[in-house]
Amino acid sequence: MTTVAPTRSRGLLTGSALLCLPALAGLGLVLLPPLSLAMWQAALVVLEFSALFALPALCGALLALGARRSGGGRGAFLLAALNALLMVLALVPSVSVWQTARAEGARLDPFQYAAGFATSADREPVTLEYASPGGEPLELDVWQPEGGVPEDSGLPVVVNVHGGAEDLPQSLLPRWDTWLADSGGNRVVFDVDYRFFPDGDWSASLADVRCALGWVYENAAEYGGDPERIALNGQSAGGLLVLLAAYSDETEPSCDTEVPEVDAVVAWYSATDGTAEAPPAPWRQRQSPVEEELLESSERMVGGPPEEYPEEYEAMSPILQVDADSPPTLLITAGHDFFLGTEDNDRMVEHLESEGVPHHHVELPWTEHMFDLNWGGLSSQVARQSIGDFLADHL
Repeated sequence: MTTVAPTRSRGLLTGSALLCLPALAGLGLVLLPPLSLAMWQAALVVLEFSALFALPALCGALLALGARRSGGGRGAFLLAALNALLMVLALVPSVSVWQTARAEGARLDPFQYAAGFATSADREPVTLEYASPGGEPLELDVWQPEGGVPEDSGLPVVVNVHGGAEDLPQSLLPRWDTWLADSGGNRVVFDVDYRFFPDGDWSASLADVRCALGWVYENAAEYGGDPERIALNGQSAGGLLVLLAAYSDETEPSCDTEVPEVDAVVAWYSATDGTAEAPPAPWRQRQSPVEEELLESSERMVGGPPEEYPEEYEAMSPILQVDADSPPTLLITAGHDFFLGTEDNDRMVEHLESEGVPHHHVELPWTEHMFDLNWGGLSSQVARQSIGDFLADHL
């Protein structure tokens, strides 16, 4: 008996120690500066599924308590406490977003938590070329409601502009396109491609988005859309572009078209101030070796830093272009964004309020940039409720 108890205790302690490792590793990925963009992507996935890490931690705590009853001593107590702490920390993101959901009136479905990614859809769009600036063909996808579009329906229109760190195609997350098309009494969605911030010519991207907006205005009726009811929607860099396209007409479109005013604009985790006076980047970015790469990429778009090209950075800062005529705006902020601190969007909200622009701001705590990749995630569920309500009110 004296041999069995210590052996059993050591086995339980070993199991407890191993079970705390997933949550410890996940905690490090989420809280510490990533050494590469691949590590940031891993941190995004970990944060989106953080609640799943609570289960091994719970099992580890139970094993440690069993070891303590078998004479495991102080080590068993410490392992039990560590696993219990990790279990609580793993649940913090979900609990925080749940509280935001209550404030937004969103009903969350925990059974959707592992519903998969938003990178595929249940149908294919109609793909068309809308322009070819400089001989480069640009395409857009037309997403109609699942049941089709009744003749002369005149459905509201959403023009979606994707984000990305490189030249990615339109309909990057098609499951969101189909949701926009099928929800809220149905809409027609146009997901557009554009030249992704060519070196030294950032405005080419904005010119393409304005061109696409004009094309949609001219052709929406052919696909069942109402050209007099158009909203813009964009994520990250796409969010920046839709804000600029909605707030200012200083950039000419890259094709011969009439660019309409829009009824509403939705920007997800998008920077609004690119000037030298902008809030600092988040601590994780400033301490990461990736920061230099990000700064170089940003400066290449313009030709140099904000101090050397102040007028260019002012022109690409929506926060400086807000006025009383700006369309109703929904800002969705990721509260744990590696690329953008929450202060940026907070300051944008202050400008919208001071100009009397109808707006709504949703900050999703413990949520990472590009969280909408996870279709069933709690943050994505809140975003769907907020966007649906906003479009119903303004489109």
